[in-house]
Amino acid sequence: MPNRFARNAAGRQPKEVSMRRILWTAVLCAWLAAVPAGRAAAQTAPAEPAKAADITPEAKAPVEAMCAFLAGKKTFTFSVEINEEQVYPSGQTVQLTRFADVAVKRPDKLYSRVTGDERDREMVYDGKTVTMADYDRGVYAVVDAPPTIDATIAMLADTYGIVAPLSDLLYADPCREILANVRTGDCVGVHTAGGVACDHLAFTQKNADWQLWVEKDKTPLPRKVVITDKHVMGWPQYAAAFSDWNMTPKLPADLFTFKPGKELRRIELKPLAEGQAAQGGGHE
Repeated sequence: MPNRFARNAAGRQPKEVSMRRILWTAVLCAWLAAVPAGRAAAQTAPAEPAKAADITPEAKAPVEAMCAFLAGKKTFTFSVEINEEQVYPSGQTVQLTRFADVAVKRPDKLYSRVTGDERDREMVYDGKTVTMADYDRGVYAVVDAPPTIDATIAMLADTYGIVAPLSDLLYADPCREILANVRTGDCVGVHTAGGVACDHLAFTQKNADWQLWVEKDKTPLPRKVVITDKHVMGWPQYAAAFSDWNMTPKLPADLFTFKPGKELRRIELKPLAEGQAAQGGGHE
């Protein structure tokens, strides 16, 4: 069985590889799995006024079990297939598919590689810096980073506008992020995702509805997430199907060390405010 986290001679992973911020990943990176501008704005909007969420016990128990399980693991890897709808100005909706592999080593190591439609990108966080490589464009950037995964995810979003789809699952306390702006939550029933029986949960927020499938087992892992963005015309969906969870992985010693190949040119990643000024209010 091929090791998805083994790099080839050029420093690249083989091409065969594949909720506060619910909506870089799967996993971290606007670079890696860029969120449309409208969605990113909705994600980074100020927190809604404090109000007790109406979450049924049948929904709360599985999601809390999932959070506790993930929080208790220091090292794990997973893969995810991402199907994301994008709405054109004409109103037409198209779907893009990407594949991501993620490796987490708490508290200060994170690796993500995303390939697929319009994406061939890699992110490496080593506890001191974050390196983001765009192989399609032949460029990479390195920025200083805080000493924890949690602080780094927040820094990328606040400073560079890089929002991580599914990054809530990577926090030391996932539920604090996942349930931050939830208004209602319920259990739809026991349904199948990824070939296993799961508690199918449905939650609502001001600008988004989302569903979560949590495995019914001693390993309450997330198996699928679907987010419906009510902030964007056409209510596009973002769907992520998880697979290949490994809670005791043997990771390559150099996985969290980025060595750029000759085909890559280093560029500067500008902070959000500076980039907006230079690009007339936009930020890529």
